[in-house]
Amino acid sequence: MDTPPHDHGPNRSSSPITIAVARIVLGLLGVAIIIGEVVVVITAQSLAESYPEFAHLQVPLVTVALAFGVCVVVCVVVTGILLGSLSEGGIVGRTELRLVDVMIVSSSASTILVVAALTLIPGPPALALLLLAGALTGTAVALVLVVLRSALRGATVKRVELDEVV
Repeated sequence: MDTPPHDHGPNRSSSPITIAVARIVLGLLGVAIIIGEVVVVITAQSLAESYPEFAHLQVPLVTVALAFGVCVVVCVVVTGILLGSLSEGGIVGRTELRLVDVMIVSSSASTILVVAALTLIPGPPALALLLLAGALTGTAVALVLVVLRSALRGATVKRVELDEVV
């Protein structure tokens, strides 16, 4: 029986080009986040000097921003690892499920950090709405990852059962 032209074999779900482009984009995103973190530190110092009445917020807000960046970089790196693992035709195992757990914890932590920033930042209501939207987005991402992990766990169990039958 012939396979359709878009099929890359029984365990391949994406072309090597798609995987390579995804890895490049993830790498660029990671670099952009790291550069953004450096800019945050430099800008915070400049703003603290320009607005001394807010200088006491420099350390807590920079700390929150840096921690948020670390959480996002963790998710980007884990996504790259999972992409590599799954692109090689492997099934989802305990390691991949643990990596999804890392993403859940990291996205949850980043959401908590956004809420913490919401309580610290004095500013216009639009800024508070933006942070609130960020917190809602982070919550949604964490919940979707929990559902994804559950689906992956179910698929893994079914695959193991199928392998035992065959």
